[in-house]
Amino acid sequence: MATFSQNKSVFQKIKDYFNPKNIKFNPNYQKRAIVMSGIFFVALILILGRFAWLSVFSTPLRSKLLATGSRQFETSVTLSNPRATITDRNGKVLAVSVPSTSLFLLTRKMPKDKETLEIVAKQIKVPLQDLLSYRNDKKNFIWLKRQMTQSEFNQLGSLKKWKLFLDTVDEPKRIYPEKDIASHLIGFVGSDGQGLEGVEKVYNNRLTVKSTKADVTRDARGRYVMVSPNGASKPSLSVPNLKLSVDISIQHFTQNALRDGAIRSKAKGGSAIVIDVTTGELLAIASYPTYDLNNPPNNDPESRRFRPIMDAIELGSVAKPMWIAKALDLGIISPQTKFDVSGGKMPVPGGIIRDDHPMTILDTQGVLRYSSNLGMYKISQKAGRERFYDSLMKVGFGRSPGTGFPGEWKGRIHKPETWSEMRFANMSFGQGFAISPLQLAHAVSILTGGGVDRGVNLLATSVEDEKNFVGPPLQFISKETSKLISTMMGKVTEESNAGRIPGVLVGGKTGTAQIWSQKDKAYSERTAVFEGIIPANNPKLAIIVVLDEVKVRPAYGALLAGPVFAEIGRKTVDYLNSQGVFSVEPYANAYLERNSSKNTHLE
Repeated sequence: MATFSQNKSVFQKIKDYFNPKNIKFNPNYQKRAIVMSGIFFVALILILGRFAWLSVFSTPLRSKLLATGSRQFETSVTLSNPRATITDRNGKVLAVSVPSTSLFLLTRKMPKDKETLEIVAKQIKVPLQDLLSYRNDKKNFIWLKRQMTQSEFNQLGSLKKWKLFLDTVDEPKRIYPEKDIASHLIGFVGSDGQGLEGVEKVYNNRLTVKSTKADVTRDARGRYVMVSPNGASKPSLSVPNLKLSVDISIQHFTQNALRDGAIRSKAKGGSAIVIDVTTGELLAIASYPTYDLNNPPNNDPESRRFRPIMDAIELGSVAKPMWIAKALDLGIISPQTKFDVSGGKMPVPGGIIRDDHPMTILDTQGVLRYSSNLGMYKISQKAGRERFYDSLMKVGFGRSPGTGFPGEWKGRIHKPETWSEMRFANMSFGQGFAISPLQLAHAVSILTGGGVDRGVNLLATSVEDEKNFVGPPLQFISKETSKLISTMMGKVTEESNAGRIPGVLVGGKTGTAQIWSQKDKAYSERTAVFEGIIPANNPKLAIIVVLDEVKVRPAYGALLAGPVFAEIGRKTVDYLNSQGVFSVEPYANAYLERNSSKNTHLE
């Protein structure tokens, strides 16, 4: 008879308990047999049930098990997914993801002999030294060529001989059908599919489908395949298109006119903006020079600089309508108020103010018409420093336009308590502070769009967007004052040649801003500016043109920026009328030919 020692381990006791040789010596052998049979029966049921479940039901786990059953794991890699398409306001594609092929290398499978790698390097057109260095790389997976064109892929030839360590995989590639049109606005992505500049960067989260983590494996035939966590070889995720406010046709007009104007004036660069004053939507925003989004330059910061948003300019005379409108709205002056402008020369503490067109007495319209610095100083004196500063801030000069673009200029305006009397005088006619061209466009849209600040909108708005707007509108001036200043700007253009568009009543103001040189400690280069509204009797559009550091003399905004404005305005009005977007009624008596050359180029 077998005996059970008290010194045996628990494991040995269990083993002896179920040993068939011991059953006949144990009076409880029947109980032991029943327990053993029950355990085997339950185990059999569980195994059969699991097999049936995997065979009958299509589950992610079953799919993954079946898919990986014939594969050999090599490494993991992150794949970018297709981004949302970017379109203009009419659905014209500006940026889209298309299928492409990428070439990758598995370093741990690379051959050791240099001769083989020489053949491979020549075939795939990769420097041999790069391949040799990859043999010692700690990473197993290395991209050799990302998002190849069809031509580049065809040049690779057959990779069957090198399939142990070299293969391709499908990846989305971002392309830009319009090339250099609206390039600064749209921006571009990196090889990983993440936005680097422009809308692609600002709205990166909105445009992006989360990247896929995929396993690189070999199937039964030895081919490399990518398997995402759910077993699918390609993700099917997508996000809605992003519709911008720009109209690509208007963008074409704007960009081409700006380029031609910059070349004529020998400008270093330039900006041009078309904004709908009734919605705050940007219909066009152009920067010169530009570049092809499909091949962005790495070493040309001037081409990639988004001037309308990043540049800081002193406004000069184009600021004058802002202060006149605010003074009218406050009741400080009226259109008939008379100002003694002292024959165009007036001393103030710290300097002398001068007018380019000496006059003795001017009313408010005359101050705007003849761009009188002395008249503007006297208007600002009536308002006082605090109210003058407050109007600067409320018209958007001291704050960001809110586009979210990197490098966006927020403005630079010193507090009124720091101003000298000469600084106050300079600021009254647009010097001594700096804003961006976009801030100027925003201000003009407020000024002539009913006096309401609707912001700057890069995305297309809709009636539903207006319904969902929460909060009171930001009112800079009353609707009546907005109409009055628009009419006054219309008279300025009607009485001169600057920015005329035959048959359309245009309102405008020109300016020539001087640029301060830190090197020379003096004002040197000049910037020509034109701001205009269409039509002046019922503004719908505001157009801003800025030509930076022009070399042509005289550097008048009327001579250099005015024709650019007229070209953009004429083509935009014709286009929008043909599309039925809005109607600009012909102004029969607008800009009849006059012999008034002496009044042609007032700044």
